[in-house]
Amino acid sequence: MTKHGFTLFLFLSAVAIATFRDEQEFCENESCNEREFDKSHFYSNGEIPLALSHKLLDALPLDEVDGNVIRTVKRSVFSESQPSPLKEPLTLAAVSQDVLRNILDLNESVIQNEEFVRCVSGGKLFPGSVPLAHRYGGHQFGYWAGQLGDGRAHLLGEYTNRKGERWEVQLKGSGKTPYSRSGDGRAVIRSSVREFLCSEAMHFLGVPTSRALSLVVSEEPVWRDPFYNGSVIKERGAVVLRLAKSWFRIGSLEILTRTGELDVLRTLLDFVIKEHFKSIATNDPDKYVVFFSRVLNETAHLIAHWMSVGFAHDFVPNTSDDEGRYSIVAQANVGLFNLQKLLEALKPLLTSDQLSQSQQILREYPQIYHQRFHELFKAKLGFLGNEEKDSYVIAFLL
Repeated sequence: MTKHGFTLFLFLSAVAIATFRDEQEFCENESCNEREFDKSHFYSNGEIPLALSHKLLDALPLDEVDGNVIRTVKRSVFSESQPSPLKEPLTLAAVSQDVLRNILDLNESVIQNEEFVRCVSGGKLFPGSVPLAHRYGGHQFGYWAGQLGDGRAHLLGEYTNRKGERWEVQLKGSGKTPYSRSGDGRAVIRSSVREFLCSEAMHFLGVPTSRALSLVVSEEPVWRDPFYNGSVIKERGAVVLRLAKSWFRIGSLEILTRTGELDVLRTLLDFVIKEHFKSIATNDPDKYVVFFSRVLNETAHLIAHWMSVGFAHDFVPNTSDDEGRYSIVAQANVGLFNLQKLLEALKPLLTSDQLSQSQQILREYPQIYHQRFHELFKAKLGFLGNEEKDSYVIAFLL
């Protein structure tokens, strides 16, 4: 079981918090990047009123090689990659009415449309969509695993809703990409149900998270070893359409530092700050230090928040995690590990003084985490004031 999802959750949630805080008044959508692709992927007669745009294409370097051939990608942030439709018949097993109405501005009647089901499962594209797979690296069980990337996900584009919120729309389980390695690009029902339910549950518990619109299941056979014991079984394929303010992660920066692509690293980091951390001045010479501080604070607060509702990210009780690295008691420490790797990724862009400042910021993480952790649990228990004994009571009850 891969564990790079933990860094994705931390980073995209920090982006989500920052973007929500920095959201500006609604403005007109920018025109879509005009690119040629198979017109048969589009809806006819405008049946599904959801047009996507893709500012990422103009701002960030794209892989020069086309197609889903498995390969090592260089000097790129994204690769174009077409989804592979699930075999029909398809069943729309779940829909988040909140995402449908309040994020995507769609009427509930749209779920009765067969074209909608094909689109949210990878069979057709929304108008304006240019599917991309993201290149990133990361650590698995504490060891650098090299290029990972979106091995079974396709970023369809960005949607700006009537409230002026911008959301990136992505399919998960939608087929092979250049980053699939030995995988088949598919997801099965059990992992897709976890994705859908946990996303929506966390949101309604008030914890920053990605969102899930839909879960589509198929009769397409997908072979998996669910207990990692050599017993392969046939399961059913599924696709989740999910949304986030951004799908960038710590590994998006790590891969560029590791491969010495520092010009691309700076381009991507400047883009992330400009688009998702608007309160950071782009001409601030210390903007990367401020960025690191913001991500660190949001990470500490986020993990404390999900711990306060009993959630453990990326932990599944199976034999792939013998040492309990991702167990619930280790959540805060894994967050610290990821922040250490983020600082390593930023290091080539920092002066010696900025690096010293950032290292001091990193040392403050435990205090920030524990302070927020205790604030949340004191609120749950109805404790008033700030008594030294509060911490003992919380620890005793836990």
